[in-house]
Amino acid sequence: MRYGLHLANGVSVTDPAVLKDVCQLAEELGYESILIGDHVLPPRKINSKFPLPVEDPQIHRYQDQHWPDCFAMLGFMASITSSVRLGTSVFIVPYRHPAVTAKMIATLDKLSNGRIIAGIGSGWIEEEFNFLNAPFAERGRMTDEYIEVMKALWTDAHPRIEGRFVTIDRDVNFGPYPVHKPHPPIWVGGNTTAALRRVVRCADGWQPAGLMPDVIGQKLDQLRSLMAEAGRDFSQLEITCMVGTDATEAVADVFDKLGAHVLYGLVSATDEETPQLFAEIRRYAETMSQRG
Repeated sequence: MRYGLHLANGVSVTDPAVLKDVCQLAEELGYESILIGDHVLPPRKINSKFPLPVEDPQIHRYQDQHWPDCFAMLGFMASITSSVRLGTSVFIVPYRHPAVTAKMIATLDKLSNGRIIAGIGSGWIEEEFNFLNAPFAERGRMTDEYIEVMKALWTDAHPRIEGRFVTIDRDVNFGPYPVHKPHPPIWVGGNTTAALRRVVRCADGWQPAGLMPDVIGQKLDQLRSLMAEAGRDFSQLEITCMVGTDATEAVADVFDKLGAHVLYGLVSATDEETPQLFAEIRRYAETMSQRG
């Protein structure tokens, strides 16, 4: 089982010097990938129900912290690293036209020499959808269609798309195309049956969020069954989970036995806590590397 780093966007990562040091330290310590999240206009007071079985312990970060654009961040991160994979966990698919998103991801993959992971989600903050004029009730259907549009643009030199939300009815010039073939890996985030079915239909990996290991095990059993019904090979999926950077080797062993391929350490810090951030990154890498 490999280990990665998830930078909660409450981290003081808009400071380019801090972000550079974080990414280069993670690469030096053997982190296999670094993930960042996505919000555009999260309200300071959120009325939407948080989509996890427990309240978000970092819900305060929506109130005052900046949420830098995830794709611009990835471009910067790619420019100051050379081998670590970089991705989203997750970008909210319905917030942007899929051609724009596909272009950004393809360009990032080209400039990073194939290191981009497209972690996707359908979103949960209804107020944010309203601000962006995106129909909250249609978010699942939009996510499914937008993924197919992005795949078509990444893989077909002459795509024709007739969808409910997107139509491309004449020859278009999309390039550049992704380095990673057939396209950057798509990881679906989410715990619902709808999310699991989305994994089966169109994804290369699954990212559960905020679930205890026993519940993840139950979801994995459900996912295996759904994959078998669809004739897909479950062993080809990349399963990624998330813990705090204070996780012990015993905790890591539990996720390893579940079949997780990458275990992400989640870090978040205010400006004043930046020194602690680097200590957490070192501690988590030491814990995970000691497992052999």
